[in-house]
Amino acid sequence: MFGLTFEKLFLVAIIAGFVLGPQRLPGYAHRLGRAVRTLRHFVDSTRSTAEAEMGVPLRRSEWESLDLKQYDPRRIVADALRENDALRENDTATPTDPELVAEAARVRPGQKYLITGPSSHPRRVLIESLPENDPRRIAAEASTRENAC
Repeated sequence: MFGLTFEKLFLVAIIAGFVLGPQRLPGYAHRLGRAVRTLRHFVDSTRSTAEAEMGVPLRRSEWESLDLKQYDPRRIVADALRENDALRENDTATPTDPELVAEAARVRPGQKYLITGPSSHPRRVLIESLPENDPRRIAAEASTRENAC
């Protein structure tokens, strides 16, 4: 714990003996012992109170078995980005898909986003992020070219 080994604690005790002197050292050792007992009593009472309120015994082995790294925000974002990339790679949109052709017909000139999905959960999709062969992107680019001329 905290990188403290027996040798380091022994060295701290020797230094404390020199700094405090032989007359004050027993008093400070007694205070340290009392503080450790108080801390131990506090931890035990807190643990027993938590166990009583939750109704579940709190064992150290159970806490150590939990993988808290799964809740790391960086990991969550990285996993979401990997899923998004996998979805893009697996996107098999073809120009003959009737739903995509119907959505492509609704694309207006200068439109940057496409609203997809059901009305209860619409999604905004950036048209530039669509694959090159997607009819919605082709329709948006065509309407942009027509307006530019």
